[in-house]
Order: sequence, then C-alpha cells, then structure tokens
Amino acid sequence: MTAASPDARLVEYVLGTLTAAERAALALELGPRLEAELTATREALAALSFTLAPRRPPASLRERLLASARGPARFAPFIDRVARFIDVAAERARELLASLEDPATWLPSPGPNIHLVHLQGGPACAAADVGFVRVAAGTTFPLHRHLGDEHVLVLQGTYVDSDGSHYRPGDLAFKPEGSSHEFTAGPDQDLIYVTVFHGVEVPGIDLTGVFPPHE
Repeated sequence: MTAASPDARLVEYVLGTLTAAERAALALELGPRLEAELTATREALAALSFTLAPRRPPASLRERLLASARGPARFAPFIDRVARFIDVAAERARELLASLEDPATWLPSPGPNIHLVHLQGGPACAAADVGFVRVAAGTTFPLHRHLGDEHVLVLQGTYVDSDGSHYRPGDLAFKPEGSSHEFTAGPDQDLIYVTVFHGVEVPGIDLTGVFPPHE
C-alpha cells in the first residue's frame, strides 16, 4: 500500500480526520506552504461541492466523517487558527477545543441558554477577556454594548447579527468599541465561538463577577 498523496492528506486535514501525528508530519513536510495549501484545498472542496452529482461515500469514510462531526475532532481544523487567535501554543488550543465536549467545562451565564468557558489567553490577549461562548440553537443573545473592540471566530453553528450579517463556521466577526447589537443563533445547531473582547454592558443584566479579573 502506498502512502496517501499530499493532496489527499490536505483534504483529510481540512476535514479533521488526520491524527495529530499525521498533521504534524504534513506540517513538517510542507513548512510555510501549509497555510496556503490548506486555504486552496478548502476553496477547491467548496467549489467541488457545487459541481459533483450527489454520491454516497464509502461506508468507512462516511463513518469516519460522522464520528469526526460528533466528537472533538470536528474542531481539529480550527486548532491552528484558535492558537493564533488567543495567542497560545497549538497543543494548548487542541486541549481547549477537546474540553468543549465535557458539559462540566461550560459555566452558566446570566442570559438564558447561554454558557461560557473563561480562558487565559497569551500575552497578546493579556488585557482582554477571552473565552468560548455557546448559544443554544434559536436563542437570541440580548442587546449589548461593547466597551472595547471584540473579535469573534465561529467554530460551530451559525448566527444572524442585528445588522443583517450572516456568520458560519470559520467566519471572523468584529465589533468596535462603543457598538451595540444583538444576534440570533441558527435553528439547527448550538452556536459555539471563541471571542477576545474588552468588556460588555447588557441592559438589565448585572455582569458583576461574571468575568474573572485579569492577572
């Protein structure tokens, strides 16, 4: 049996079905070309999906993909992006994403059907609040005002912002200091995103003690 071609491994990398060792080997082989190759592969897969006739995948591949979609591996394509986003090592980002499978990881928030995971980001995020947010499918995150800039990376699900913008996994969102908005998670799946922000105000909700103090 011959080893999978680089193109095949890039596809599996994007789909999140490579093991950690296989990801590391591919990164070592491609070096600085990895990110560009992954971007091209994602674009090619997206374009291909519109041109191919529906076809049932082999049972073995289908089971691997379904298992990935259900378990922690579904976040594997985001490991490097989350690491850069919150300024931590890739292995730390991997651990954090895997922990999202444990219900005990999530803490309730003052808003109904909204749960949080507080994080300690790297030096670049030292002055910011950092964490994961899970908004139950169909739930509206209430109107709130940003006391500083906010950056968001969507990991799962979709949402529609009050300004009419639509976001899906892999999308980045930005809200500047002083902006106000609300948004609604899509109806099919809980919304999960990672955020780096600098405080919020929610009318009618006391957020005292919700966010841990910065070290």
